[in-house]
Amino acid sequence: MKTSSDFRNGPHRKCTQVEMYDWDHIMRVGSANLKPVTPPSPSSIYMICHTSGTTGTPKGVQLSHRALLASMAGLYVQWCVPPHSMSFDNSDIHLSFLSLAHIYEQLLELFMIYVGGRVGVFGGDVRKLLDDMAVFRPTIVALVPRLLNRFHERILQEIAHQNPIKRLLFEIAVKSKLKTLSKGEMCFDTVWDKLVFSKFHARFGGNLRLLTTGGAPVSKEVMRFSRIAYGCPVFEGYGQTECCAAGTITLPFDVEGGHVGGPAAWAEIKLIDVDELQYCAENDIGEVCFRGAALMNGYFNDPDLTSKAVDEQGWLHTGDIGEWLPNGSLRIIGRRNNVFKLAQGDFVSPEQVENIYLQHPIVKQVFVYGSSQRAYLVAIVVVDVTLLRKQYATPSTQQEKTTQSSSTASLLSDIGVRRKFLLDLRKLGSCKGLTGIEQINNLYLTADEFTAESGLLTPTLKIKRTALADRFAENIEQLYSRDLLI
Repeated sequence: MKTSSDFRNGPHRKCTQVEMYDWDHIMRVGSANLKPVTPPSPSSIYMICHTSGTTGTPKGVQLSHRALLASMAGLYVQWCVPPHSMSFDNSDIHLSFLSLAHIYEQLLELFMIYVGGRVGVFGGDVRKLLDDMAVFRPTIVALVPRLLNRFHERILQEIAHQNPIKRLLFEIAVKSKLKTLSKGEMCFDTVWDKLVFSKFHARFGGNLRLLTTGGAPVSKEVMRFSRIAYGCPVFEGYGQTECCAAGTITLPFDVEGGHVGGPAAWAEIKLIDVDELQYCAENDIGEVCFRGAALMNGYFNDPDLTSKAVDEQGWLHTGDIGEWLPNGSLRIIGRRNNVFKLAQGDFVSPEQVENIYLQHPIVKQVFVYGSSQRAYLVAIVVVDVTLLRKQYATPSTQQEKTTQSSSTASLLSDIGVRRKFLLDLRKLGSCKGLTGIEQINNLYLTADEFTAESGLLTPTLKIKRTALADRFAENIEQLYSRDLLI
């Protein structure tokens, strides 16, 4: 605030909870109350970063200098140390568009500063993210899975509208590059990159060297396509705010999706039994626990919650269910609190089901619901109305011409449309390995997207299950009580 001679004696304006002071007054008070300079130690608090709040009120996580440095060192070892030996300098640009409330964005920006790179900040509208990339031409980008899925869907939709020759060329290019990828080779200068994939490279600015993703599962199909289409290695990581984000990360030469890599350099990982879900660590499946230098100092002003999260041996209990794969990598199945038992006694992970249904080009977002009082799953599905109408509209819905809003409402509520779409989703689920009990039996269609502003998504674009269950409680009840589709 600029100095003003009108305000010499302290708080010159009082609001409900805010006091405003003259700058000179601040300087006088500070000079009269000097404190000794205390350099930070490794255990000093670097920041308080709040969790995303998917399961309730966000928690203030106290992270030390040691924790951030350890996590950053984990990235450095994974990328820059032989045999991978990636190098970074001031020609590298990281495009920042994730909220700085997200610990992984904080971590990546610190990494860029450490290696001498630069950071550009997007314009604020995620819908124009590709326009910002064209301006910045970044070399490093962190994308949430939702955006990876969206880019994948858009590309497939565009190809579907091309002439037969271009579609055939695309199919041959994908098969050829996937065959190369299956041999453990990542090549980004092939003839197929020049003929087919170069236009996809250009959408990201044409300079990408490294793309990372995390925060939610990415399907094998989307991950494999991303690794051949965007001109750079794609890394998938896993962690929590409580362990500075990067607890595991895939290797540069990983060619398979469906897992989040092995432990970062700082981390010890173990799985523990989850009795209520009948998961046994001896069978390489259980709750994921971390221990190491990147763990939090504790939750701010909440020692009881801290003691529940970190045990006496220093293990952070993540609440996530994981499985060790034969190659030593970790697969995340879902949240312990989100895995529920249906009325007949079967356990289901809704995240796993959602991740598969999201591969349908018409599905923009999906929330799968179930409980121990119900015998089957239902879903709230946000759809692309244009594609839905084109593929599933019945004669009755096509004749509805009164207004655009009434036409859309009629389409979304039409039982015939919903039944056809449901059967296609179940067919997709079967092809991707879902069992009958993991498939939804009914659905509610909406064109209104879940957003952070509406309280249905976190700042990192993860769905808030409790909020969604409350918002759509009436619709969910109707899905169980009437309009049964199968």
